Amino acid sequence: MKLGLLVDNLGASQLGYYVCKNTNAYLEQNPQADIRCYYESFEKTCMTPNFSTSNIIEAWDQKGPMLATTESTAQKLKNFVGTKQRFYYLWNLEWYNKVLPEDYVLWDSSIKLICRSYVHAQVIRNNFNREVDYVVDNFDIEEIMEIVNNDRIE
Repeated sequence: MKLGLLVDNLGASQLGYYVCKNTNAYLEQNPQADIRCYYESFEKTCMTPNFSTSNIIEAWDQKGPMLATTESTAQKLKNFVGTKQRFYYLWNLEWYNKVLPEDYVLWDSSIKLICRSYVHAQVIRNNFNREVDYVVDNFDIEEIMEIVNNDRIE
């Protein structure tokens, strides 16, 4: 039960809060799990993480599943050499008012999409003609770990 989380930061934000809160609670119940968080920018965390945190540069050759949480981290995930299981958790629709490049991450079928809500999933379907693989509310790490473990690439 291994997972790498790619975040912009764990600072004072709704996503940072849910990542720390839910991951801490999950690790309390599942101490054998190996969850690591890789950040793009270091900020004072909104709560103390009881899991490993490192700069995102440390993640590029890591084996095991990786879950990006922002457009920027998902773009980086596309180029990771050691990762075969790639997921993008769409917390918000940050790309919605932009002109998108041809190699935009939402068109990359090697990355499985997890949306925060069914409304987000419908927006993805309507704008990218792509089905979302999973819907998980408010970064429910138990559901995410179940998805990752059931979606293993042998």
